[in-house]
Amino acid sequence: MTALRIERAGAAAARVSGDLGFADAAAAWSRAGEFLVGAAGEVAVDVAGVRNVDSATLAVLLAWAAHARRAGVVLRFRQAPAGLAALAHLCGTESLLGMA
Repeated sequence: MTALRIERAGAAAARVSGDLGFADAAAAWSRAGEFLVGAAGEVAVDVAGVRNVDSATLAVLLAWAAHARRAGVVLRFRQAPAGLAALAHLCGTESLLGMA
């Protein structure tokens, strides 16, 4: 098991890595505010290092994006692992996640 990490890379970029599946979703959801510290406008979030992708992963990313939107920030998830990209496509949520 790899702990979830959220790293900021300036005001407009972040990186998420580690486990983000069913077992991690509740704790991960509460970390949405970490994207908003010092953010303005849009933040590109690299999710290439996310592991154990499932529907809970998608739900957490959607919740993070909605939380950010309410604060006037748009999250754009980039470098999605193949499983996450396929799941977002299947559910029709790519545009909500800024993947399209």
